[in-house]
Amino acid sequence: MLSRVADSLYWMARNIERTETNARILDVHLTQMVETSSEDLLDGKHWQIVFEACSTKDELDKLKSSEDVQDEDYIRYIAFHIDNFNSIYSCVRVARENARISRDHLPNELFEVLNDLYLFTIQAEQESFSIHHLRTFLRKVKLTCLTAQGIIESGMSRSVAYRMMKIGKWLERAEKTARILNVVCEQTRETQLFYKGDDYYAWLSALRMLNGYEAYLKVNRPKMDPKTILTFLITDESFPQSIHYNINHVRAAIDILENAKVAHYSSELYYALENVKNEFDEMSIQELNSDDMLAFLNTFQNKCNEIGQIFSKTYYLIEPIGTQRQVQFLDFPQQPITEKASSMKYKIEHTNIFDYDSWVDQSMNSIRLKPRTDECQRLLSYRTDINPVALTKEHVDIWGNSVESFFIADHHKHLEVKATSIVSIQKSPWIHRIDYSPEMYAIFHSDLFSSHYLAYLSNTAYTYLTPEQMEQVDKDTGQMANPVQYAIDVMGYLFNRFTYDGSSTNVSTKALESFDLKKGVCQDISHIMLGILRAKHIPARYVSGYLYVGENSALVGDAASHAWVEVMVPGIGWVGLDPTNNVEALENHIRVGVGRDYGDVSPVQGVYRGGSHELDVKVSVSLIDQ
Repeated sequence: MLSRVADSLYWMARNIERTETNARILDVHLTQMVETSSEDLLDGKHWQIVFEACSTKDELDKLKSSEDVQDEDYIRYIAFHIDNFNSIYSCVRVARENARISRDHLPNELFEVLNDLYLFTIQAEQESFSIHHLRTFLRKVKLTCLTAQGIIESGMSRSVAYRMMKIGKWLERAEKTARILNVVCEQTRETQLFYKGDDYYAWLSALRMLNGYEAYLKVNRPKMDPKTILTFLITDESFPQSIHYNINHVRAAIDILENAKVAHYSSELYYALENVKNEFDEMSIQELNSDDMLAFLNTFQNKCNEIGQIFSKTYYLIEPIGTQRQVQFLDFPQQPITEKASSMKYKIEHTNIFDYDSWVDQSMNSIRLKPRTDECQRLLSYRTDINPVALTKEHVDIWGNSVESFFIADHHKHLEVKATSIVSIQKSPWIHRIDYSPEMYAIFHSDLFSSHYLAYLSNTAYTYLTPEQMEQVDKDTGQMANPVQYAIDVMGYLFNRFTYDGSSTNVSTKALESFDLKKGVCQDISHIMLGILRAKHIPARYVSGYLYVGENSALVGDAASHAWVEVMVPGIGWVGLDPTNNVEALENHIRVGVGRDYGDVSPVQGVYRGGSHELDVKVSVSLIDQ
């Protein structure tokens, strides 16, 4: 699984859990406002536990300093405010966006549920404020999040994707439980009621906010005894919201991912989890005083953040380059903000027109014109129009490309095949930000890596270069420091040494021929790059598709189908490089087919009975307004 997909699944699960918990916290607090007549409810102090659990105390102080601040202002900030990264709206939006990115790995119903919740949240924010509407909104949010969790449990195989989501959910729960308990302990200590059981509503709220009130009463007497509640919510190994329960399940899920073996790359993660486990084994809540309990909860929140960061590093989840997020108490774990990905939508019209010099018949054809759908590109619509009319039959080839076949038995002198597609792409710059780590080195040089990508390590007739030609490349580019940087260097080398010339080669030209010519089209330059990389034992594959150039662009290759190269980066996945333009393949590169070379992805192939033909290809790629 690509790390970008794992990252999206992990943060989608965390934000679904955070959405449900924050909605429950706000709902419980509204109930408490009705049930209690404490004087604290008259001066805004009662919002402290909500803000410290769902935002920060600083934000509460800012609101309180405003003139004529009302309860509605506090509520809207927690529920809908766009600047509050932990508002219900913000969490729903992030969960939906991550589900969209990783949609191919999820049940369709899950994205539909999250999308409906997102639209419902936008609508709810625009409605006139009333407690009735708000309670209805919060109830809908909680039920939808629980529905989403149910879809995950019932509709997904227990794969890596499932484990990534569950780990995100359990880490979020453990951290949130510690946060709520920390705020309640701090609040009751300030009122000198800690461990006395007199602050009934504070501890009742803690149980309700963590959905543990009924479960608590089934095993304990109906008394809000703080130490008993803390024991239940921290060390109980059977209650799903307890800290111990969630940490144990994180450890178990990682054991499954690693087959219960500690590898060199996962040792730090195992050590951090083992350290937390030992603390649980050694602690006795009944013996802790208020200061010790607060210190434990503070430390545990920091360790939850630390475990999350180590987990991201271990499994190559996305981290911002050049920044190091500091772990501090009351810092909410957030999805790392990388360079913003551009989201583009295109309409592609690809027409192949065959004119025959005499009548032909028995025409059997296959076309590869349907854009792919993956974690960065989504096919929104696709249609083929064939004249003379023919029925198509679709299948997926060994490389994962969509292939449509059709047969025309009747005589004809003209054949037109037109494919119309609408595609959405969202990508951000990637390869220049990759730090080639020792873990990547170990994967790159492993036998398993070589055997798995053997098809993309062997040169073909299209990509083969002679030893003399490779000697020239080595002389010009120098020795390979690491495969990632080498691929970038080769791309720049070809861009600077070869001329784009559409008249010097044809579809049958081999890499060793165009290498000596030092000119050709995107197909030729990509074949040469494949030959160089494979000679250096770097898995690389040929990509066919389309290029959106737009106005005032220096890019070339949009006159017909375009071609570029994808390199397998250990632990990351396939990353596209366009040697014709010396750029990373991003949001203006639309992927259709992948394979070893042009022969695996030829847009149109076929046989017929009759004379010769002339081919006219027309390609139009237009940007659609978002």
